[in-house]
Amino acid sequence: MPIQFLDSRLSLHNTFSSGTEILSTTPVLVGDIGLQTVAAIGTPNQSDVRIQLWGTVGVSRSASNVVNIYVVRGGTGAFGSGIIIFNSTIDLSSGPGSRLFSFAAGDFPPAINVATGQIRYTMFVGSTSVDPVTVIGPVSFNGSAQAGTS
Repeated sequence: MPIQFLDSRLSLHNTFSSGTEILSTTPVLVGDIGLQTVAAIGTPNQSDVRIQLWGTVGVSRSASNVVNIYVVRGGTGAFGSGIIIFNSTIDLSSGPGSRLFSFAAGDFPPAINVATGQIRYTMFVGSTSVDPVTVIGPVSFNGSAQAGTS
């Protein structure tokens, strides 16, 4: 079957630079999208769905530390309730200041997930460092779903 566009979604958590959300060892939910897959259900494309995900997170820190970005398929919106499909650990060894991180990830969800008609993807951010890391923005999480092999 030809390539089939299924859906595209955007989640904006913080679009400006005045955040006060301090990260902890328990990652914080900052992005949440549900990509529709209904058009692929019952077709040969149900087994050929491809998901593209990308996002941006702006943080500020007072000292060298680490930030973790996770993308999860499924789940309830609580960290640990779905399947981690992407994880990036960023070492902020350059000390104090602000940083903007962008990432791109992909997923080939199982046909059983496609058959539900919508697949939920969430983005979490956390820090394991003693020194505080603050989400200052911008924070965006985007995704699109396609199906087919040619």
